[in-house]
This record gives sequence, structure tokens and C-alpha cells, in this order.
Amino acid sequence: MTNLNQGITCKDAESSSNLLHDLACVGPVFLDVLFTPFQHLPDLGEECHTDSVALAVGGAANVARAAAALGMAVTLATELGEGDISRLVRPMLEADGVGLGASVTRAGWDVPCTAAIPHEGDRMFYTGGLPSTPLATTEQVLAEQARHLTVSLEREDMPLLAGERARDTRIWADVGHDDSGAWDPMILRHLEHCYAFCPNDEEATRYTRTDSALDAARVLAEKVELVVVSRGREGLVAIDSGRGEVLERRGFIVEHANATGAGDTLVAALVTAFAAGRGLGDALDFAQLVAAARVAGAAAHGMPPGREALSAFASRYGKRETELVEETLDALASG
Repeated sequence: MTNLNQGITCKDAESSSNLLHDLACVGPVFLDVLFTPFQHLPDLGEECHTDSVALAVGGAANVARAAAALGMAVTLATELGEGDISRLVRPMLEADGVGLGASVTRAGWDVPCTAAIPHEGDRMFYTGGLPSTPLATTEQVLAEQARHLTVSLEREDMPLLAGERARDTRIWADVGHDDSGAWDPMILRHLEHCYAFCPNDEEATRYTRTDSALDAARVLAEKVELVVVSRGREGLVAIDSGRGEVLERRGFIVEHANATGAGDTLVAALVTAFAAGRGLGDALDFAQLVAAARVAGAAAHGMPPGREALSAFASRYGKRETELVEETLDALASG
């Protein structure tokens, strides 16, 4: 199998390189310790308790696990290590239906661990461990090909994107929070290789120097065919520049919300809907429904919703939502 890393001693994971997957997810993973919401944050020396806690694999695995739960054939291109955390992560990913044939094992390293603490409808993170190598900054294309690929943009050059685009892979990009506060728009240069860009409203407005999600989407639509800007409880703004469509969707009202993993679940659901042949409007509605189900805890704590949990959640809202779920997942399965 092609080693995605350069200058790192790795042992390659097992691969079935002839298999064409629905989706490849590229990026680092973390072992997430997921708490249910705190009533208040602890003071120094104080111990607070939540109702429950769960372990799940996060980072790029959030998208991979969410897509696999919806029925997509998924491979994950990431670094795994040789320590105790990596030995936990591997079987957890396999149990969630995520293939590891595009991943590599990095000697003398272990997957970082993140505590995700939800509070007042949002969440905070604390991560321990050395960071992974940015896999998309290498020149090689993935050893396992997929129809769609998800990746987070990096400041560095990302030659992997050009290689995957040359293989006609449809690339879906997002971008992380810029802790430096610079929000350098040069990072957007990578969009020339991408089909879609899915930032949240803060990321979109900061990188484009605009004042609203819609204005930001219009700027970004000049760089990439499809832009979907998420606005949390306020919903979505989307522009398909190829078709000339501009759509807005209101968000779902969800009680007892836990936003951990919601953005990645939204992206996974968007890719799933497009893979199932849905148009932009239906894809946005489906993605919002899946993300809302994740926020509402429709599945077990820390788990993305699969068909059964999603159908039960959709039935709370009405016939159209239920049919949207059934028709989309049926189309995916038959395709």
C-alpha cells in the first residue's frame, strides 16, 4: 500500500486497494471522552458529575462513522499508533463499519485523546498527545480510491487534492477554527481542487472578511462549485454556483442539545444525500435532519444515528421528514 507519510517510519495497515469506496475521509483522529452536559463548570478543586460518559473516535473519524452509519462504504486515511489508545481505537472504528485500508501505523506514537465538555448548548475541548501528520500535504493519492473524499484545509500545500481530483474524486472540504486569529484567506487557495466547501458561519465570514453567512457564501461560490455554510440553530445557507441555486434552511429546534460531532455529521449526511442522487434542497433537509438527530442524542451517547434511530427521530416531525429518510437511504442502498 502507498505510504501517505514522508519522513516517518510507519507500518502500513492492511489494504484492499482494488475496492472503490463511496467515501474516503482524510485527517487525524482522536479518542474522544464524551461527557453529557455539565450543569456548571467546576471551580478549582471541585469535582462535578454528569449523567454519563462515553468513548468514541473523533476527528476525521466523526465524518467516517456518521457516513458508515447511514450505509456508505467508507475508508479512513489517518495515522494510527502503537500505544494503548491506538489499540482501543482500531476495533472501535472497525465495529462502526469504517475501513482502515487507507490508514498507516506510525511507530513510536499514539493517537491523542480529547475530553469534549458540552456546556450551554456548545462544547469545549481539552486534548493531550502529540499531533498527527497532515496527510493531505503529501504528494501521493490514496491507496484506496473513493467516489467522494472529505478533508480539512491546511495552511501548507496540499498536493494530495490535485492527485485525487485527477482521479475524478469529488472532494468535500471544511476548515478548522484559526486559534491564531489571523484567518489567512490564502488557505482558500485549495478550493480550486474541491467540489464543495462546508464551513460554519464564523469560519466563512472570517476567511472572506464579510458580515453575514450569505455574503460569505457568495464570495466562496466564486472559488468552488458548492458552498454550504452552517449556522448552528439558525440553519444553513447554500449556493450551487454550477446550477445558480441559492437556498437557505432554518435549523431544527432540539431540546437537551449536545453539539459534539454535529458539524461532521452534517457533512457526512450531505455527502450521503448527494451519493444517493438527491438534489440540493433535499440534500440540505436530509443533512439537517441527521445532524439534529445527532445533537438530540437519537442514537446511543457518542454514536451517530443509523437508519432505525434516524427514522424514529424523523417521525417526530412529520410524513415528509420520514419519507426523506427512507427514500434517501433506499436510493443509496440501490445505487
